[in-house]
Amino acid sequence: MGRLEAVKKTSRLIRKIGKIFQIVFGIFTGILLISVSILLVLRNTLNGMTVVFQTGVDFYNMGYWANKLAGEGKITDAFIVFGISGLLFSLMITIIMHFVVKIFTNFCNAYSPYLPETVKDLKIISVLVTLLILRNSIGLGMISGFIFWGIIQLYEYGCELQNQADETL
Repeated sequence: MGRLEAVKKTSRLIRKIGKIFQIVFGIFTGILLISVSILLVLRNTLNGMTVVFQTGVDFYNMGYWANKLAGEGKITDAFIVFGISGLLFSLMITIIMHFVVKIFTNFCNAYSPYLPETVKDLKIISVLVTLLILRNSIGLGMISGFIFWGIIQLYEYGCELQNQADETL
């Protein structure tokens, strides 16, 4: 098996796994959207109820705003904020996986992996992943942004070389 066939075989595998992740996170996004919607509709009703039992949920790990709202006794609002945060995270992962699947589909179907569409998709992925990392750490977010920028520059150069090779044939 030649090198190109091995790359295409690996690309098909990554595409299939990526599609599974995309579907799972898409379902998870839908569930979170429905949950947040229900909480928003029932918000006034749930806030008006007296708490009969002590909840065992630790809001400390649910983010600053959810923890702050829970500390003020606004449990429903804390769950809504946490749900919206999870919804946005899940939606970003779903979008990232869509573009990953698209890139590896192009690898499988095209004569060369160095295509201008791939550069555009890599730029979208790099922005989204960097934003996700920045959410937790500014330093790691900046490092990942520079790494993605370097990879994209190399990939653009590969596209230019591929274009020159295609013109000489």
